[in-house]
Amino acid sequence: MQLNQIARPDHTLLNLIETAQYFQQLDKQVKRLFPPNLTAHFRVVCVRDGTLIIHATGSMAASRLKMLLPAHLPHIQALDDHIGDVQIKVLPSQPETKREKTFTISPAAVQTFAQTAERVRHHPELHHALKQLVAHHQKNN
Repeated sequence: MQLNQIARPDHTLLNLIETAQYFQQLDKQVKRLFPPNLTAHFRVVCVRDGTLIIHATGSMAASRLKMLLPAHLPHIQALDDHIGDVQIKVLPSQPETKREKTFTISPAAVQTFAQTAERVRHHPELHHALKQLVAHHQKNN
């Protein structure tokens, strides 16, 4: 079932779905104009006051888009009469947040792993892995 049919009774929702579909289609059409190795690094965002806004994932992609844009501007403008200009914006990179380990193993469980490690000496890899686990948790507690 198509989303348009579901949203038909709610005009706001229908408008939102149609707008999203329009920008998905516009994004595909614009990406066809540029080299395939560049298309993964940008996306069409919106048309604001006659300016098509494109977000690039980094400064290298933005620079390349800006370099190629003059040759493609007439083709982009032909896609929609409302587009007069194109603006490339670089998305800010999100700093990686260091995740803190919050998982702990109780001392009783660590002792059980130590006992199990001794019982499985005949499986050298498992024995070694359990000994490492026990050593790691004994030094962190």
